[in-house]
Amino acid sequence: MGEPFRTTLTRTTLVAGALGVAFLLLLPRHASLASDYVDTFTMAFCFTFLGYYVDQLLLALPGIRTGVGPLVRVTGWFGGGLWCYVIARWLWMHYGRDLRDLPGLVWGGVFLVVLNGVARRQDAKFHDGGA
Repeated sequence: MGEPFRTTLTRTTLVAGALGVAFLLLLPRHASLASDYVDTFTMAFCFTFLGYYVDQLLLALPGIRTGVGPLVRVTGWFGGGLWCYVIARWLWMHYGRDLRDLPGLVWGGVFLVVLNGVARRQDAKFHDGGA
């Protein structure tokens, strides 16, 4: 695993904070603004924090960067997104929220693929000097 835990935690928490605001605007309200933000932040954090480790696990596979490896990686992101969403939905339910407020399970996989795709693109942009 490439970076220290504290760095990972800080980065994923900041991204989850921004995604939590977006989710707060997109999903139906339940209680107070602060309570709803905690719910949406927790859901976003499941994707950002656990999604990072899904990607690190996939990068540990031999040949993941060559041949059909990138396709395996995207498929792994999708499967990992399903699990992140299962955890997020479980927490959502334990917060007393209705699961019918959330999109279907398959969208968790799609969301993690998009999130990791954007993250990889930003990472490449950063390492290429911002071009």
